[in-house]
Amino acid sequence: MRIPARGSAVGVAALAVVLLASATGCSAGSDDGDSGSELLTGLGHLAGDTGTKQVTFLDAADVRKLSKGDAERFAWISQPASLLLDTSRPGPLGQKFRSDQIDSAVDTPEAGHWEGSFDTTAITKSLKSEGYTRSEKDGREVWTHAKPEVTLQVSDDQISYSIQDSAPLAAVSPKEGSSLADRKEFRRAAECLGDVYRADFNPSGSTGPVRLSAVGQQAETAAKNTEVLCFVVEDEAAARKLETELRTVVSDKSPKFDGTKVTVEKGDQPVVRAVVPDTATQRPGRLVISDMELWMAAAN
Repeated sequence: MRIPARGSAVGVAALAVVLLASATGCSAGSDDGDSGSELLTGLGHLAGDTGTKQVTFLDAADVRKLSKGDAERFAWISQPASLLLDTSRPGPLGQKFRSDQIDSAVDTPEAGHWEGSFDTTAITKSLKSEGYTRSEKDGREVWTHAKPEVTLQVSDDQISYSIQDSAPLAAVSPKEGSSLADRKEFRRAAECLGDVYRADFNPSGSTGPVRLSAVGQQAETAAKNTEVLCFVVEDEAAARKLETELRTVVSDKSPKFDGTKVTVEKGDQPVVRAVVPDTATQRPGRLVISDMELWMAAAN
C-alpha cells in the first residue's frame, strides 16, 4: 500500500485501489501549510510502528457537509479506508451500522480508530451473533474473533479495531510519545498538508531519497477542492531535484496541472510541496486515480 521512492508504480496503483474501495462543514482551505492539528490528533491514535503501512485520515463529518447535493463528486474520498466497511461482504458491526455514524477515522490496512456516535446495543448484538467473544483487556471490554482474527473495542463515541494482530489493539494503543504523531516524518508531512479533511500517507518501501509521501484534500467550498502533495525527502539536494521534476511535469502536461505551486520547505528533513488547484471538472482524489503524473515523478 505504499509508494516506493524510486522504481515501480505499484504503490501509486495501490493507493488508487484504496480510494476506489472507499467509494461505494467545509474545511478552511489554504495554500499555506499549518500545524495540521486535527490530523495530528488522528495520527496520535496509532502506534508508531504502524507507519510502515499506508495510513488514511478522514474527517468524515466534514466530507458529509461538503458533499451535500453532490455526493458523486466526493465519492472517491468520502469513506474511511477500512476493511471492516467492505460492502462486498457482511461486516461484524451489523446491518444497522452505517458509515455516516463515523465523524472521524484513522485507518491502516490492519488497524484503525473511529470517533462518532455509535449504537453499542446493536453492535454488541451483531458481534454476539457473529461469534465474537467478550473479555477484559487492561480494564476495558474487548470483543475478539479467532477466524478472521479481529479484535474490537466499542463505546458510544469510539471504536478501535485490529486485524490479524499478534498483540491485539496494540496498534491503536500507543504509549506516550510513541504514536505516529510523534514520528518526525509524519509531523513534517502533516504540517506540510495543512488543514485537510482527508490525508493519505505512503511510507517509502526503499532506501531512496523520498522517505514519506502524502496527499491531502482541502476545500473552501464543495465546488473548490485543492489537492496538496507532500514528499518528505532525505536532504536538500534531493528536494531540489524533485522540485525540478515536478515543475517539469506541470509544464509538460499543461493544461492538466495549470496553476500548481511547487515549493521546498527546508530543514533537516526537507519537504517538497505541490499545491494543485481544482479543475472544476475532476473529482477530489484525481491525483491518484486518474492524473498520476506528479506522483510518478517521485516514484521514478
